[in-house]
Amino acid sequence: MQTSAHDYHASITDISYNPKTQRLEVAIKVFMDDLEDALSKKTKGKIVYSKAAHVQQHLQAYLQQHLVFEQEKGKPLQHHFLGSEAETDAVWAYVEVPVQHATLPLLVHNTVLMELFNDQMNIVNINSKGKTNSLLFQKNDRPKKVNL
Repeated sequence: MQTSAHDYHASITDISYNPKTQRLEVAIKVFMDDLEDALSKKTKGKIVYSKAAHVQQHLQAYLQQHLVFEQEKGKPLQHHFLGSEAETDAVWAYVEVPVQHATLPLLVHNTVLMELFNDQMNIVNINSKGKTNSLLFQKNDRPKKVNL
């Protein structure tokens, strides 16, 4: 595994609830080298980020496992993976998540890259009804509840 080129380990997830489509519109930004390390570890092979179908499929599966939304305990909501794009040293990935009942609280759990770094911090900003709730996830945190 390569040595990290940066001193901190963080991801940013921006979520907007769209009441018209009843979907969470999710954008998550992670450092590219960390993402490649996580996908390589998960697949037990060398993964280099690209738009190739197999890389995107691995990214989709990784996010479904590590960025979890529930309205009923033990029943994760399914992601619809929209794709990803590279920035200089980061990757933005995009998913939509259908929400059945906007009146129910949403349980959010973000363990992205926590299998790699003990100091990983995942910031989640949830925009709904003109307000932003920010959540911070660190290693061993439990899911956090937020109202849409």
